[in-house]
Amino acid sequence: MQWPLDETRGFHGPVQRAVIELKVLHKSLEATLAEGLAQTADYMDRVGSDEGNLVVFDRTSDTLWEKKIFVRQERHGEHRIGVWGM
Repeated sequence: MQWPLDETRGFHGPVQRAVIELKVLHKSLEATLAEGLAQTADYMDRVGSDEGNLVVFDRTSDTLWEKKIFVRQERHGEHRIGVWGM
């Protein structure tokens, strides 16, 4: 995602870039996070963004919502990435 920082110049001026990667939980949370964090960091490098977020959707029916919902920060290399569980 990107949006203008200067309303008068719009996309002809400076823009803020943020990466949002979406993943469906598969195998395990750890495996999904490992793959998702690597992809998010790669996308951040490609677009020159210092803001990245990974959203993990847990579609398992036998998991309580209290375990599905979380927010935390992770690191992948030099990148700090917000992780959102849903």
